[in-house]
Amino acid sequence: MLLQLKKMCEGAYWGSVAGVYVGMEYGVGRIRGTWDWECSPRYMIQSCHIVLQKNAMIGGALTGALVSAATNNNKDQIVSDALAGGAVATASGAP
Repeated sequence: MLLQLKKMCEGAYWGSVAGVYVGMEYGVGRIRGTWDWECSPRYMIQSCHIVLQKNAMIGGALTGALVSAATNNNKDQIVSDALAGGAVATASGAP
């Protein structure tokens, strides 16, 4: 029973992190005014992909910093987690 509760809590934690990331990436897109589907036909597909990666990178970095700060890490760890979050989000957004 305790193991199931622990797995549920871990699932809720990672689900929350995913929700924060999606919200951050969406918010970054709204603030920047740039979306992956707004690329002009005269530009190459590669430029559309770069826009998507920028939103993912910023959203991942903000999520990493927020989650790290919420778990009471020191400032060096928060910066490290922000960098890792941005890197993972950018790498996972690549085709």
